[in-house]
Amino acid sequence: MSIQLAMMGLSLLGGINQQNAANRAAAAQQRIGEFNAKIIERDVNLLENQRTIINNNTLISNTRKRTQFRKVQGEVVANFAYAGIDIAVGTPMAVLRENARELEYEITIDKFNNYVTNMQINDAQEDSKLTAQMSRMEAGAGAAAMRAQGTASLISSLGQAAKIGYNSGMFGGTTP
Repeated sequence: MSIQLAMMGLSLLGGINQQNAANRAAAAQQRIGEFNAKIIERDVNLLENQRTIINNNTLISNTRKRTQFRKVQGEVVANFAYAGIDIAVGTPMAVLRENARELEYEITIDKFNNYVTNMQINDAQEDSKLTAQMSRMEAGAGAAAMRAQGTASLISSLGQAAKIGYNSGMFGGTTP
């Protein structure tokens, strides 16, 4: 009878140990998933820094283009005036207007390219957020599976202990 009692106790102890091990493994899996998610989310901040740099570069570039444009326009006016040509009409005015159109075209292209780049950054940020969320969900699912496995082991050991107890007559069952 004492051997059967020891076997019951060992079966229960084994099941409890397996469940505890599964719970520890599940907790470790959750920590790993969270760690991975935080690394992935770090990309969101890096992308925001990249956006700031790109936007600032566009502003600086356009400011420099406008400054250069004013210099060129001033030189055009000075050259025509030096040559004694009236700048208010005709070719000088056409040249000044063409220069202005070219500047506006370049600035419009820069704005469009900047807009597209910002859309790509938005998309990359959203992708990073979703990937981080997926990492957490996968870790949660893996942890749940490990906990379920531990619970199944505990239930199995309870069944084995009950069978040993029943077969040994501890619960009023038949004795071998």
